[in-house]
Amino acid sequence: MRTLTRRRSRPLRTRLPLLAPAALTVALMALAGCTSAPSARPAAAQATAVAAPAAGSAARDASGVVDAVAIGDSIAFGKGVTADQAWPALVSEAHGWQLTDLAVSGSGFVKPGWNGTTYRQQVDAALRLHPQVILLAATRNDREQDPAAVTANADRMLRELRERFPEATIVGITGVWGSDQPPATMTRVDEIVGDAVRGVDGTWLDIGFPLVGHPELLQADGIHPNAAGQKVVARTIESKLQPLNLAL
Repeated sequence: MRTLTRRRSRPLRTRLPLLAPAALTVALMALAGCTSAPSARPAAAQATAVAAPAAGSAARDASGVVDAVAIGDSIAFGKGVTADQAWPALVSEAHGWQLTDLAVSGSGFVKPGWNGTTYRQQVDAALRLHPQVILLAATRNDREQDPAAVTANADRMLRELRERFPEATIVGITGVWGSDQPPATMTRVDEIVGDAVRGVDGTWLDIGFPLVGHPELLQADGIHPNAAGQKVVARTIESKLQPLNLAL
């Protein structure tokens, strides 16, 4: 994967067709993360160029680029793997989008990340860009936070994104968990963020917990997916996206 300077483009309505079989084999925009020590790449704003899209892919601006942003935590950021192995990069590569990954390790809608910031600062950064696709997932980092605060922050930030980008596609996913059984608090966070995404006409994907029971897909901490685990998360997201034929 090549790294290019981020391009800005006007928000416009694009469309995601049923994906070509080749794109479906590419492992795959809320996202679940963790609060462990920061990685060598602790913060976001990494613009990543992706492979050329298949024929019939989403409509592009005059430059031929669809800009996407990812808002998330250490799993969306790709802690412990290379930037192109994190699920937002894989999702973008599958569709030919140019991604700016804004994710920060340890962060959530309420929980501050390694640098003291939450999703608030990531949303603020996204508002200064011109994304046509916004990738976002619920995060394990918010599971011990006040549910009322998580709800208020998620609702407010999603409304801001929709008001600023009325024609952008917002794709949210449930939180990514490790190999052990997730607690009820994780399901509660998923429900809160899912309501916020659907409340602004976004697409909410329940990907379940594809890493549960598979420690071989995790790094030594038992929390962060390794490269193979990120691919599994990506393929699961793609399997939910493909039949929807979404307007992007």
